[in-house]
Amino acid sequence: MKSQTKHPGGLLRLYTTSFLCGAMVMALEMTGSRVLAPYLGTSLIVWTSLIGIVLASLSFGYWYGGIVADKHPNVSLLAKIIFAAGLFIAVTGISYPFVLSALTAGKTNLYSLSVLCSIVLFSVPAALLGMVSPFVVRLAVQDLGSTGTIVGRLYAFSCIGSILGTFLGGFILISLFKVGTILFLIAAALVFVALLIQGQKPVLPDLKTAMFLVAIFLGSGGWLQIHGNSLLPNGHHWDTPYNHVCVYQVGNLRYLQTDPGTTCQSFMIVDRPNDLASQYCQYNELAFHFHPNLQNMLVIGGGGYSLPKHVLTTRQNVNVDVVEIDPGITKVARQYFGLTGEMLADSRLRITHEDARRFLRRIQREIKAGSKPKYDFVFGDAFNSHYNIPFHLTTKEYMEEVSACLSDDGIFMTNIISSVSGEKQKLFQGFHRALTEVFPHVEVFFASDPTSEKYVQNIVLAGLKKPYDLTTDEQTPEKVVFLMKHHKKVEVSKTVPPLTDAFAPVEWYVLQ
Repeated sequence: MKSQTKHPGGLLRLYTTSFLCGAMVMALEMTGSRVLAPYLGTSLIVWTSLIGIVLASLSFGYWYGGIVADKHPNVSLLAKIIFAAGLFIAVTGISYPFVLSALTAGKTNLYSLSVLCSIVLFSVPAALLGMVSPFVVRLAVQDLGSTGTIVGRLYAFSCIGSILGTFLGGFILISLFKVGTILFLIAAALVFVALLIQGQKPVLPDLKTAMFLVAIFLGSGGWLQIHGNSLLPNGHHWDTPYNHVCVYQVGNLRYLQTDPGTTCQSFMIVDRPNDLASQYCQYNELAFHFHPNLQNMLVIGGGGYSLPKHVLTTRQNVNVDVVEIDPGITKVARQYFGLTGEMLADSRLRITHEDARRFLRRIQREIKAGSKPKYDFVFGDAFNSHYNIPFHLTTKEYMEEVSACLSDDGIFMTNIISSVSGEKQKLFQGFHRALTEVFPHVEVFFASDPTSEKYVQNIVLAGLKKPYDLTTDEQTPEKVVFLMKHHKKVEVSKTVPPLTDAFAPVEWYVLQ
């Protein structure tokens, strides 16, 4: 049984269309995360919303595209659908800063905002691209006896294209181009596909119209490439391999922020770049008070490199290792946060760009081989904000890896933003319970308000391998006396389970 549908150009064009549209869908989704990042952050919630909306839109496109393809099985209509997807993505490339600024103004519910913004920006092009698959199948199948073979090949080409688009977006495009430019490249690619697949009746009425639309693509893309940063919220913005980074200054304070609408990740006093501006970082003084002979220190999370800079300039006999996953963050610290060339040349400072868990496992092997001494002090500072927390750096297994890298009298300190009791206590309680299952002695310090357990604030937790005397006397340095006043005795939770690699719902705990 033969189908009456003709498709000029043959199967090769249809396979190519399936391949390229599959690639563009995934490139759009990867780029979408960077479009949303300056306004919503890069948390699991944002990624979940984006992926869910794109899949829902594709599903609608598959369903509706099949209906349209049966009614109007012609290549010209398919070309128009692909062209419309490219045109919508080009419009998104121009308008997304204004759209997201309007949608997020004064609103705080991250769940609904992430879904709404994903729908407005990405549902239409994803649905249009979803229509391509059933359309291509309808046009390609002429002999029902070969339906399985043709459909299998088309979906294979589409899947291979999706793989290419994923790697192209994640490994290359985002590293080389601004977000607006990538959107225009995707749009231009789809226009090319539309021109490739069109039938004898052109999608574009005449050459002048085509030239005009291409000029809009190129001109708008170039304008966005030059002026894109000015469209974003105040400050200087960069896309790094792992984050969207904003640096801004208010008075004599310079801030580094990786999540919008939250506390900053790091800040610096401009005329005193080596001072500890962040109060929670000052608790490192307790480690040096407890352990006067401390020599080897690890900082997990570079950020603005506040603590490494301070230690290098105030303690001449201390070696500082820093593990920071994002080389882009280190580059920003060098340019804007006083991480000088002299410091980078200091043999006491060693910076590694790697995930902290991978780093700790590698250090354990080096310690066992005798090529690396254990650390006397580990300071954890890798949380981007109170709702963008790398869950694998909160778990019992992570703390076991930290403990394995510490000396027998070693100290582990880390900072979280939570409350000890009340509605927002679960993150602290789960983290605290995991810490107590690894370290025999755990101390808690309220960095902001020592009088309120229900207040969401910076809380510094110290895991100790041996007990230290927390009392003070006249000989105790004034700074240490002040920090000790923030010490609180906290009972281990009996209701909140410890955070583990298998169960660490940190986003849920934070946003309840």
